[in-house]
Amino acid sequence: MRIRLSLWMMLFLTFILILSTTILFYYFKKGTVESLEIRLINWSDNISLAIAENPAAFRDNPASFIYSATHNEFISGSVLVQFMDRKGHLLAKSPSLMTNDLPYQKGQDNLLQDVHFSDGLRLKCYQDKLIVNRHIWGYIIVAIPITQTYHNLTRLRDLMIIVMCGTVIILGIGIHTLVNVNILQNQKLFLSFASHELRTPLAIILGHSEVALRHPHTEEDYRTTLALIQNEADWMSRLVSNLLFVFRSQSGTEILKKKSFDFGELVAESASTIKTLYPHKKMTLTLPNNATLIGDQDRLRQVVNNLVENAAKNTPENGLITLTLAETPKLLVFEVKDNGVGIEKKKQKKIFNAFYRVDENTKGGMGLGLAISQWIVKRHKGKIEVKSILGEGSVFTVSLPKGALP
Repeated sequence: MRIRLSLWMMLFLTFILILSTTILFYYFKKGTVESLEIRLINWSDNISLAIAENPAAFRDNPASFIYSATHNEFISGSVLVQFMDRKGHLLAKSPSLMTNDLPYQKGQDNLLQDVHFSDGLRLKCYQDKLIVNRHIWGYIIVAIPITQTYHNLTRLRDLMIIVMCGTVIILGIGIHTLVNVNILQNQKLFLSFASHELRTPLAIILGHSEVALRHPHTEEDYRTTLALIQNEADWMSRLVSNLLFVFRSQSGTEILKKKSFDFGELVAESASTIKTLYPHKKMTLTLPNNATLIGDQDRLRQVVNNLVENAAKNTPENGLITLTLAETPKLLVFEVKDNGVGIEKKKQKKIFNAFYRVDENTKGGMGLGLAISQWIVKRHKGKIEVKSILGEGSVFTVSLPKGALP
């Protein structure tokens, strides 16, 4: 169960990490490309403005605008410029183009495109109309090498993948460690609980056995001693059974045997049994006409017994315990209400934890009943809730789907 939960957590976190990394890289790449395109459009506009201010100079020597159009900005060679006339003939181009020409699309303006050359060079180009005094003189094509830019983006992508993989590994180790810590904590709780709870009954059994064997006793004395030993052995047997159930449920090996049965009849039988054990406690029972349920009858009996017996234990002499089973179209709702000592609000969230007891000084309690009950109810796709006011009493409510299947 824990391994499965850890795997699901890892898969979920890995998915979130991959998604967020992909989105981050996509928007960074998109922003970088858009920045290049804006720069190209601005350069083209600057050159067009320079030509419009001095059309005669452009007519005489178009090449002079390749360098001086934006105050020598293009001398570095990082920006490539090419002028075409209206018929598509070359007027001038950057010397660094040498035998290559920038791509020209006849009649197109505001055109952005990526160009690949055979030598591996990659350019981003922008083509626009060259308009002087409202007349089209030709076309201006501006380009910038983007080979290194895309190499950098590829390196960034690879780096993000490496970081992401490293993060997934670290998360895996962290989750595995947390699970192991949780397991160790449960083991420590179990060892502490077992050493504390088993020590007393074992000491009683050994002590009384030793006394009984040391000297002859009357038959009545032997009966008393054997009865005491039997009670302690029964308690230890129930404790071991509950501990095994808790660890089987946590490991996912506990299997429920579900069938159709009358849940109302089960509640009535449980109430009768607990009433026999606690004759001085007042108990009322309300049942519907039909309370058929699909579930594990033995395990649900365990839930009902736990809740009703807890109510009886925590209710004073002549206290009132109200048991109500109600029916809805899809649910059976079982409620156990008492007017006992109640539970502090800060402790109500902990009472379903294994080995937790509201009163550490209370003898006989295992701190497992509610944890086991919660597991059983959840496996039936139901829920168990508690409402309690200190000094006034508690209400435990169990809601179970009628047709709960494995």
